[in-house]
This record gives sequence, C-alpha cells and structure tokens, in this order.
Amino acid sequence: MTLRLRLSLLTAIIVLLGLGLFGVLADLLFMRQQWRQLEDLLLLDLSRVQTLFQNQQIGARFISESSTDFVVQVVSSAGQPVLPPNAQAVLPLYEQPTLDSFEGKTLFIAAVPWTLASGAVPGTIRIGLDVSKTLLARRSLQRILLLTGLAMAFLTLLLGLLFLQRALKPLGSLAAQAKRLDPAKPQAIAYQGPEDEVAEVAQALSNALADIRKRQEAERSALAEIAHELAGPLTLVAGHLDSLAAQQNYDSRLQAAKEAARELLYTSQDLLTLSRGELERPLELEIFDLAEVVKRIAREYPGVNLVLSGTAEMAGNPQRMAQVARNLVRNAVQAGGSTAGVTLHLQRQGEQLLLEVSDKGPGITAEDLPHVFERFYTRKTKGGVGVGLSVVREIVRQHGGTVTVASSLGRGSRFVVSLPSLDTQLSPSEEMT
Repeated sequence: MTLRLRLSLLTAIIVLLGLGLFGVLADLLFMRQQWRQLEDLLLLDLSRVQTLFQNQQIGARFISESSTDFVVQVVSSAGQPVLPPNAQAVLPLYEQPTLDSFEGKTLFIAAVPWTLASGAVPGTIRIGLDVSKTLLARRSLQRILLLTGLAMAFLTLLLGLLFLQRALKPLGSLAAQAKRLDPAKPQAIAYQGPEDEVAEVAQALSNALADIRKRQEAERSALAEIAHELAGPLTLVAGHLDSLAAQQNYDSRLQAAKEAARELLYTSQDLLTLSRGELERPLELEIFDLAEVVKRIAREYPGVNLVLSGTAEMAGNPQRMAQVARNLVRNAVQAGGSTAGVTLHLQRQGEQLLLEVSDKGPGITAEDLPHVFERFYTRKTKGGVGVGLSVVREIVRQHGGTVTVASSLGRGSRFVVSLPSLDTQLSPSEEMT
C-alpha cells in the first residue's frame, strides 16, 4: 500500500470519526438540554397543579380543561382514579420525571402528593406530558445532523485529499527522480516545494549524490592513471615478445608470456575506455564491414573456429566493435582454457547482424547469469577484474544493439550480439540510439 493511499485512508478515517463524534456529542447535549428543560417545566407545572388542587373545585375545573398533550390525574391512596372519574388507565407513579409509555403515547411523567387545604393527603397528583412531538422533532434533527454531517464529511474529505495530493506532490516527484537515477551517472535532485522535511530529504539525497560523483571522478582519475602507466610498458613488452616469437622457433613459455602480456594490454585498454568515459560520449560513425573486423580478431586467436556468411556492413566505430569481438572471444577462451571449442559466427538475419561467440567451457550458474554484464563482477577465482563484458554491453548499446547470453552447466555458453545493419540504419524510419 502506497504512502498516498495510507494517508488518504487515515485522513478519511479521522474526518469521519471527528464528524461522527461531533454528531453524537451534539445529539447527546441537545437531548440532555431538552430533557432538562422538559423536566423543569414538568416540575413547575406539577407544583402549580398541586397548589390548585388545594381547592378541589378549581382543580376539577382545571382537569376538565386540560389538553390532550397534557394529562393530569388525581389518584387516591388506594390507586383509584379520582379525577377525572372516568379515567380508564392510571398514570404510573414516579416521584421524579420519568419517560414512559401510556395509552400508546410517550409521556414524561411525574407525581406529587395531593394535599388538601386541611393538610390531609388523600392521594397523589400525577402529570404526564406528551413528548411525541418532541421526539419527532429530535428524530428530524438527527436526520438533519446526519445529512449535514455526510455533506460536511464529503466536502472535508475532498478538500483534505486535494490538500494531501498537493502536499505529497514534491515527495512523489522526489521518488520518481530517485527511481530514474543511473548509479553510473548520479545527477542532482531537482526539488520544487516548500521548505519542510521533504526538502531536507531532497537536500540530503543531493548531497549524497554529489559525494558519489566526486568519489567516482576521483576513482576514474586514479584508474586512468593506473591503466595509462600499465599500457606503456605492456605495449613495449608485447612488442618485444612478438619479435622474439618471430625470430625463434616455437617455445611454449615464450608463447604463454606473449599471450599473458597481450591479455594484460587488452585489460588495460578496457580500463582506459571506462576511466576516460568514452562509453558515455557520442560515437563517431563510419561505414565499415564488420566481417573484416571479425576476421582480424580471429587471427589474433589461432584455433578459433570462424564462420562468416558474406559481408556485414554497418555504421559505427570499427575500433569499438573490434573491442566487442575481442572481449567476447577472450572471455570464451578463458572459460574453455583454450581456443579449442570456441566458435566465432557472424551472419545477417533479416535487418539485423548477429555476432555469436560460443564455447564449450563449464558454463555459467543460474545465480551468476543475471550479473555477467555488471561492471567489476567476475566469476574468476584468479585474475580478471570484471570489466570486459560490461564494456561489451555499453559499446553494443551505443551502436543501437543488444547482447544476450545463454548458458548450460557443463555445456558452455553462447553470447549473441544483435546489431542493426547498414540498410536499417539508413532507413528514415529508424534512428540510432
């Protein structure tokens, strides 16, 4: 459940509880005040009637003139009606004003002693005040309170949700920007909103991203220096080893040193590519035949099985595509332990150029497979810094293509690079990314 939904539900619950509590309290207070007024009125009338009945003739005349909403009875000590003499039912005896039902009506009933002028008390005087109209008015008031409360709840809830939506808009914008952040290129958060706790979070996030950028730049500079320092001596060593290999008969130790120097040189080139930010710059495009690039890479690794299906023209950077092919072949050779079983296959399939590199190595586990293209992620227990395949993915992405991997334990792996052909790139409906 999202924060917005939780706060909306909380707002609705608070509004409804508040209005419900207000309605209940208003009804209770109104009822209490109403009953108190009726009680005071009843006791006052009861006192007046008691005074009147000290004179029986006046009292009898008063009872005969009583309205239907006001019932007065004089009851003997034996519980028999005295006035009016034809009363079919006797009001209940309540010393304090009490609500009760009498002859199908709801009455507020109270009683006082019937005291004669002589001081004798032959019975009680009982009064019942019909409160049916009062109860009807109360129910009408309750309906009004309910309808008014519902209308107020709707309006209050609507205004509360609008205010909540507006208050959460900066937080939503902040969350959306955080989701779009590229860990490799963290950018500052653009915050537009009031100076509140959300602003503090945005500022803290921006400060953290700024520190990350500074650290990345420092690491990139250090990496560039290291790679540059390695590239010069490794180029010289590789050159001398090539010369020695050309002058002398085959020597396995010399060949191993030559291959090791070449691998170190290529790794330093990958590090330089990353450290200089070359994968983040726009490509300088030229038209070239990818098949020629692939042939050259295959010659660097004698024993690799090369399969070509005609030409494969495309627009891009041939040096970068050579780096892609080389890194994939290097990865396959290292996985299998030799060039045996490594196949480099280039073909055209529809509008796409497919470059496939497969090996018969141990394969990649399902746990490692989703991470093989991540920077600095490596499955090798010895050697390897985990940059070759990440460079492959970025270069392929620059050329508007994709790279995928399929692997089976004990059977090897297959990397497939899909690139748009020259015809597709020149089509008006297609654009290079």
